[in-house]
Amino acid sequence: MSEIVEGKPVRVAGRELVPVVRVEKVVRRRAFVGAGGLTGEGVGFVHMRPVAVLERQSGAAARRIPISDVMARLIGGLLLAALIIPLLMMVAVHVARACVTRED
Repeated sequence: MSEIVEGKPVRVAGRELVPVVRVEKVVRRRAFVGAGGLTGEGVGFVHMRPVAVLERQSGAAARRIPISDVMARLIGGLLLAALIIPLLMMVAVHVARACVTRED
């Protein structure tokens, strides 16, 4: 379950700043009925990620300032490089070995 939630407004220099957060929830529940009676258990997980800040001024339209996750993009690029570079090196070694055996 995922939803967008606005936080508590903060007043700064005549402006009102409202944080906007994406809330993702996962809840798992189980109940057991048996000869020994009734038992149950549950597990929950909540992840909150800032998405934007709403800036409101009196007499002006609200402005939405997005928050980008630069670190996630950098880590994704590094993971992609970690997968591609070894494959390219394997191809280069294979081609180099093929060229050496043809010369002999």
